[in-house]
Amino acid sequence: MRPPRSAAIGAGFAILLAFFLSSMTLGQQAAAPQPPRLRGTVKDPSGAVMASVDIVVIQGTNVKATKTNDLGVFAFDVPAGQYELAVTAPDFKVFRQTVRVTQNMAPLSLTLSLEGLTTAVEVVGNTNQVVVDAAQSLDATTLTSDQIADLPDDDDDLLAYLQSLAGGDGNAQLIIDGFENGRLPRRDQIAQIVIEPNSFNATGTGPRITIVSKTPGPTAWNGGASLQYRDSALNARTPHADNKPKTQRSVFSTNYGGPLIKGKLSMNIDVEKQQSDNGGSAIRAFTPGGPINETVYSPSTYDSVSISNNWYFSQNHTMYTRLEYDRSKSLNQGPGGFTLQERASDSSDHSWYAQFSDNKTLSPKMTNNFQASVNWGGSRTTPRTNAIAINVLDSFFAGGAQNLSVSRNSSFNISDTFRWTPSPKWNWQFNMRVNHQSNYNLAENNFLGTFTFSSLEDYLAGNALTFTQSSGNPVADTKQTDGNVSFNATYRISPNMSYSFGAQYAIQTHLKDYNNISPTTQFQVQLKKRHTISVGARLSYPNVAFQLSNWEQLIRGDGTTRQFNTVISEPTYPDPFAGGVTGTTTGVGNSLQLRDSHFVAPYTINTQLSLNEALPKNWRITTTFNMNRSVHQMRNRNINAPYPGTALDPSLSRDEIDLLRPYFPIVGRINRYESVGNTFQRNLTFTVQVPSKKVLKTQISGTFQTGFTWQDDDSAWENPYNVRADWARNDQRFRFQSSFSIRPPKVGSFNINFNTNTGRAYTITTGVDDNGDQSFSDRPLGVKRNSLRGPGQYTVNMNWNSPPLNVRKKKKKPVDAPTGAAGAPAAPAALSAQDQLIQAALAAGVNPANIQQLIASLSSQPGFIGGTPSTPTEPPSLLHPRITFRVNVQNLLNNTRVNGYSGVITSPVFGKPTGWGAGRSIQLSLNSSF
Repeated sequence: MRPPRSAAIGAGFAILLAFFLSSMTLGQQAAAPQPPRLRGTVKDPSGAVMASVDIVVIQGTNVKATKTNDLGVFAFDVPAGQYELAVTAPDFKVFRQTVRVTQNMAPLSLTLSLEGLTTAVEVVGNTNQVVVDAAQSLDATTLTSDQIADLPDDDDDLLAYLQSLAGGDGNAQLIIDGFENGRLPRRDQIAQIVIEPNSFNATGTGPRITIVSKTPGPTAWNGGASLQYRDSALNARTPHADNKPKTQRSVFSTNYGGPLIKGKLSMNIDVEKQQSDNGGSAIRAFTPGGPINETVYSPSTYDSVSISNNWYFSQNHTMYTRLEYDRSKSLNQGPGGFTLQERASDSSDHSWYAQFSDNKTLSPKMTNNFQASVNWGGSRTTPRTNAIAINVLDSFFAGGAQNLSVSRNSSFNISDTFRWTPSPKWNWQFNMRVNHQSNYNLAENNFLGTFTFSSLEDYLAGNALTFTQSSGNPVADTKQTDGNVSFNATYRISPNMSYSFGAQYAIQTHLKDYNNISPTTQFQVQLKKRHTISVGARLSYPNVAFQLSNWEQLIRGDGTTRQFNTVISEPTYPDPFAGGVTGTTTGVGNSLQLRDSHFVAPYTINTQLSLNEALPKNWRITTTFNMNRSVHQMRNRNINAPYPGTALDPSLSRDEIDLLRPYFPIVGRINRYESVGNTFQRNLTFTVQVPSKKVLKTQISGTFQTGFTWQDDDSAWENPYNVRADWARNDQRFRFQSSFSIRPPKVGSFNINFNTNTGRAYTITTGVDDNGDQSFSDRPLGVKRNSLRGPGQYTVNMNWNSPPLNVRKKKKKPVDAPTGAAGAPAAPAALSAQDQLIQAALAAGVNPANIQQLIASLSSQPGFIGGTPSTPTEPPSLLHPRITFRVNVQNLLNNTRVNGYSGVITSPVFGKPTGWGAGRSIQLSLNSSF
């Protein structure tokens, strides 16, 4: 330690030196003002300074780059104005921030987050603090613009690839700009994609995909058009079909959008037209006249138009509106499998859809998102033949379709999400949702009646099993309202450890069950930056436990004022009412629909353990094991079957059997909705994410996923008085799927999807009603449910996208362009703003891998490409007119895929396939953007 005297002398000398230097500085400033200085310090999540970190500042096409020194400090001498600041470092997320440089501005303090964490900027006064977003899952995968550029071009392929990254069975919750299951934006309009494979948010249902579009919208008008065409001449014949009818399908879609008020209001128009002469369904039936194998011709049309607007009132307030109209018409629908052409029907429908979203940043710590949507429309179905229906089990279904219906429906939904981050460690989210539905339906289903026969021999002999017929008032006018409220809290214990918890409460009309609280919790820890362990559990009730369609069926079949479903066992054929047999309005001979007075909402208990390994070179492996136990599942059981519901003595007469029914003299079915079902499922899934990399100049990226499922349930039963006796396996045990994008140089890109799975179980049945319960699920003695299993199958699909053909406007050669004596060419045309930015960034020493990401980010901000922030700019080169060609091949190898097997002993195809998947089909597409 210095002596006190030496310290005093040193301090005095420092003061004199500082006074002398400040005097010189003032003199220099009087002569020539010095530029402001942008300076700051970069730290990691633990607070340690980070040396040799790349720092970039950009304004227009001007780029400056530097690195932090050993103390983590950086500095730029730049003119006052607005800049884009970017910080990059290996194993850390790229940090980007817009800063306004002024004289004497305070130093910045920037904290980078590890891969898997996100950052947010919290502005307090004149300082900028970077905080960790506590709501983000530690094992989340964030795809930024440069990674998005390597994803599949087609929307369907892109969505399938994202679902595979999320894991599960393609059921990840999709949130687009705040809306669940919104419309996927064009790839070049996507700013960021966040994939959370283990989301235990109170409002979620499992994996979640969040897509954020670029804001504040396009800086110039641009659009695109697409034409898809499919013809049977390019396709293979459906296996075992005798013919391949001429079929065609064409889809034309176009979109055009741009700014109405630059930086404030944008508009987008989407139009789509589909025309399909479909021959995909095939009939494979066995009739008294012989087998029928033919393909069904079913034409259809679909039209859609939508207009959407994005309003950018400020950086803290945006609004989105959308109006859409759809209409469709489908002819000759229904035939296929055992169903003959005479059971066909025609249908048409139309709908209007309006959507509204308001996003408001109330403060640096609070945001609110309010959404509302309205949907209304109507539909009509008309049978082509009005006649009594004939069903011969697993042989043929003939007669009339009897499905005349006219519907008008509407729905209204509002929701609000409030998010509060009081500190970098806490995140709170509160959500409210209310939904109202109304439905008017006139349905004359089965008003002429249906005969059911066990076999072809019984049909030829006129020995019917049952005759069923509906009658009464065909109109049902129903309404339903449901809603839920929830909260979710996440506490970031440390940058690599978090704990979240929450709960949701759901309520609805038509169900007096008011204790449906769904708690959820999750703990995550990140070890050594690469290993993330996630443990979660939830008990979840559905938002709507008793659907409006079930309520409609309940009031239709109450047996008093609505419809009556007459059921006659062993009727005379062709007149079921011969000999005085009648169906009356008193309930005798009728089938009723009831609901158990103790009916409650079903719930599912889900526990999950996941290990996410972030390997070197951006490989990622995720292993997930979860268990799902579903309790109080809805079952519709016949409570008027002859007790005890087992096979009856063949010597009993029909009258003696009816005396065994608990509600005699009612001899028909009394179906009752009951919450008695159970399901137990275990899933083990391995997902390997292959990073985008070049092999022999070919860009390759993709995923592998292998899954095992063990599921048992009581979803079907033989004896309605002993449902648990038919607890059995009901799963496809093994599945494997992969999705790859391959981009060789100069030949376009290939997207290949491979899927395979083991077969599904099916049950052997006798084809007759052995226990008199008026259903045909009876099995031979000693045979268990789902005792047989069909074969597995595999499918390979491939898409090829051609390299884009850019159509650039040719610049006219200046008249006074200088040329040499030998006609030397004129000076090359000026580079585009984007090309200038790329060259400037390279010259400044920016890592080439980060340049495209920076450009994509800046392209979404008016003015940063091509000039100062207040100067109108030209669109980036991605928006120049271009054309691409696409070939989509389904079932590339044209392998035979069995869809199901017959387990009915009386069927002529017992133990044989009942249907096949379509053969190879090819679709051609032409896409353009302008």
